[in-house]
Amino acid sequence: MGRNEVKGGRLADFVQRSVATALERDLKDPALRGVTITEARVTPDFHIAFVFWISQNRQEAARALEKAKGKLRSRVAKGCGLRTAPSLEFRYDELQDNAIRIEKKIDEALKKDEEMEKESSEKGFAGEENPYR
Repeated sequence: MGRNEVKGGRLADFVQRSVATALERDLKDPALRGVTITEARVTPDFHIAFVFWISQNRQEAARALEKAKGKLRSRVAKGCGLRTAPSLEFRYDELQDNAIRIEKKIDEALKKDEEMEKESSEKGFAGEENPYR
């Protein structure tokens, strides 16, 4: 792991903590109340930080995050220790939606498996009971 990768990881952690803290304490927009910052990733050149988030009110929260982008970037700039702070790009975290969808499919498959097991236990084998006599 190179020096830049380590620095990028630390910067991503710092961005995630800073944005989450600012949303919780500094910003008073009611649309941001239910927003959870799940992850942050920084490009190798440290110019862009992708901030992943989830919320119940997806459209309202997306608008509010775009509106607060400048304040959040200045909050990150105060403590990041770089000459220029990375610009923030907010992306909705699809991971949880995908996990729920996969879990439903697994439940459906298990239910079908139980039904097939029940059907097959009621039926006997084809042919004679002892075909090798």
